[in-house]
Amino acid sequence: MKFSSLKTMPRNVVRDTLKSIERNNLMSAASVLSVIAALIILGIFLILTINVAEVTKDVESKLELKVFLQSDYTEEQKTTIEDSLNESALIESVSFESSQEALDKFTVSLEDYAPLLSGYNSENNPMPASFIIRVTDPDDLEAIQTLAMTFKDEGVEYVRYGQEYVEALVTFNKFTNTLSIVVLIVLSVISIFIIYNTIKLTVFARRKEIGIMKYVGATNGYIRAPFILEGTLLGLIGAVVAFLIIRIAYYYILGLVGGNLFLPVDASLASPSVVMGQLAFFFLLYGGFIGAVGSVFAIRKFLDV
Repeated sequence: MKFSSLKTMPRNVVRDTLKSIERNNLMSAASVLSVIAALIILGIFLILTINVAEVTKDVESKLELKVFLQSDYTEEQKTTIEDSLNESALIESVSFESSQEALDKFTVSLEDYAPLLSGYNSENNPMPASFIIRVTDPDDLEAIQTLAMTFKDEGVEYVRYGQEYVEALVTFNKFTNTLSIVVLIVLSVISIFIIYNTIKLTVFARRKEIGIMKYVGATNGYIRAPFILEGTLLGLIGAVVAFLIIRIAYYYILGLVGGNLFLPVDASLASPSVVMGQLAFFFLLYGGFIGAVGSVFAIRKFLDV
């Protein structure tokens, strides 16, 4: 090809791409809609996955391990246990809560039902004294529990922490991750197939023009470029529209739910900035990739260059 033709190549590619989209507007619209539908469904699963991961992380950061003492513990035993816990590198902080402090806290938490505990005092207090432990890494909770239980003969009654919350959330987190991957694969195949057929029809409609271009010396890359750009553009358009829909819906849901959503240990949903930042990057990457892949497959099979 002549140098003058190379200079105008980018402009010609864009022109051919836009003309092709306009010529096959119905199939182009179907391709865009398929990407939008796929990304909206994927977006729902991704938002769920991000929020489950965020809640799990939030819950883990607020977990406390309580070492409850026997009712007849001695000050010497208390000091021995406290010193041993403070020496552990796995523990961030240790605080002591007396049985009276525990009763007062429990009474406050009952609010309107607090009078039910009015008959309890220092003589018949049912609440045990305990050490409240904050850990550096939630994964160390089990090891710290084992450490605390070594003092069972020295005043420790039992140890408790919110293990069931974390285990349930981690299990659900793994489930949502797996489900998101399966949905991603299925919807990707559908989107690629629709874009593939759109480009295939475009190639078929321009087969004579392509033959002439080959005859006058057009390179394979020059011929392929408009089709790949067309598929990529359709994918990106679908990605942008899907992102805007998901963004509006997520803000609406956050406003609707407000502070009325029950989550364990005062955890909260992921902020829009965290969710939207990840979705915007993924949607654009996914949309462009799906469009380009669908185009490449169509050209390889139906364009004899």
